[in-house]
Amino acid sequence: MFKRSWLSVAIAALAVSGCSATYESAEESYQEGNVAEAREAWQELATNGDARSMHRLYTSTNRPSEDDLSWLKQAADAGLTQAQYDYGMVLFKKEQFKDAHSYLTSASDGDLVAAKQFLQENEKLFPLWIKSESGDAAATKKVAEHYWNKKEYKNATKWFERCSNRYRSCSFYIGLSYDQGYGVTEDNAKAIEWYTKSAENNGYTAAARNLAWMYENGEGTAIDKKKAFYWMSQAEKSQLIKGVTTAELGRYYLYGIGTEKNTKKAYDLLNRVAKSNEYAAYNLAKMYYFGDGVKRDYNKSYEWFLVASKKGHRASEYYVGNHHYHGYGRDKNLLEAYQWFKKSADKGYVDAQFRLGWMLSSSEGVAKNYREAFKWYQKAADQGSSTAQNNLGYMYDNGQGTEKNKTMAFEWYQKAARLGSDVGQYNVGQSYKVGSGVRKSDQLAAYWLAKAAQQNYKSAQSSLEQVLPKLRRMRVNVKETEVYSKQSFDSQPKMSLGRGTNVYLLSQGSKWTEIYYPKNHTIGYINNTHLY
Repeated sequence: MFKRSWLSVAIAALAVSGCSATYESAEESYQEGNVAEAREAWQELATNGDARSMHRLYTSTNRPSEDDLSWLKQAADAGLTQAQYDYGMVLFKKEQFKDAHSYLTSASDGDLVAAKQFLQENEKLFPLWIKSESGDAAATKKVAEHYWNKKEYKNATKWFERCSNRYRSCSFYIGLSYDQGYGVTEDNAKAIEWYTKSAENNGYTAAARNLAWMYENGEGTAIDKKKAFYWMSQAEKSQLIKGVTTAELGRYYLYGIGTEKNTKKAYDLLNRVAKSNEYAAYNLAKMYYFGDGVKRDYNKSYEWFLVASKKGHRASEYYVGNHHYHGYGRDKNLLEAYQWFKKSADKGYVDAQFRLGWMLSSSEGVAKNYREAFKWYQKAADQGSSTAQNNLGYMYDNGQGTEKNKTMAFEWYQKAARLGSDVGQYNVGQSYKVGSGVRKSDQLAAYWLAKAAQQNYKSAQSSLEQVLPKLRRMRVNVKETEVYSKQSFDSQPKMSLGRGTNVYLLSQGSKWTEIYYPKNHTIGYINNTHLY
């Protein structure tokens, strides 16, 4: 009897709870993992006007539906502070800034810390966002500039696109983003497209200047020096960045970039801005240094290199050092030269790095220090200096500043040789000649010694004479044959040889033979059928 009475009471309790779920009981179900049951209960409660349940229908799913968002709005409109904040942020992400600000302000008035903080952080931006939402291009531009200054380039580019039809500067910054990969994937072709939009019809100066550089260097387009000159000329007409564009246009005239070389115009432009622009001072100094369009004057070249150096121009620092090193326009002072070279080398200027290596390895003006010399040669060699590469090979060859390593010596000699260094070519030839750091080969020795001899390197010429007797000699067996630059009859002929002419075999394939001919130290190819 007791048991039956207890059971009937339990059943009655279940019946009551099933038809009158509370917000709290639904929350318990949710926490126990019964999400569907909880949401069903909140749905019923929300329908009956419970604001907390309306809000919970939004927060209880990772992917809110339109119905969930509708409930969130109703909860916010009912005055639930957290719902006001959440709905405000939903609107903010949709860029409905005016309404977002209204809901967030209500949440802030309800003392919600997150809402207060968000409004404070964006106090200056919200008025601009709201104006932009209503179509104010000036406000849109200011928003974009704000993000750009904070280096939030992805956002900046998005906002600049919205004002690009109204302001040329907006198109410029989009171009710059694609040019440098700021917030977008680097794309030089798109950069040119946006720069052009900004620069055309006497437009934005910086865009015209950047276009000139891109056409000059072939970035995103084929190299077109004439277009480069055109755009730099357009940029120079503006007063906005006069120093830079005037200096650059002067450089174009000085070196004949996209126009005829005109040292008078170059001088006038460079001299106009040289006191304030280091690039103009540098190129003006070079005119005096080399006597290009003006009388060579080392005192004036030193003066202008010094002006540029004071602005941190690394090439000018090197040339100031050069004046002291050679005694140009002043007494020779190797220590002073070293100090200027060091300034330039520390900034990565390759010629200065080589010069430091030379002075340290030769004890010119400073104590001999092979380790330091090796370090500076290495830096210059890594930047592609063939002289540094050759000298680095020499240091490996002789164990100066590093352990002796003939293989490494050969590798660096070869790098220098392939870049056209006559000394490097000679050293590669010598390495093959004696088998130092590489397998001995008379043919390859002759090839590289001949390359150096073509540049009138005397030691190579005498060494080549010792190697030639070891090579196989062949004769031309036709009335006349051409020596071609490549293994093809369509390639450029270097010279013609008559029947019976002796040549030296360097290498031979199935159809062509690479030969050396003493006149002008010629290296080329003759078809196998023309030799015996």
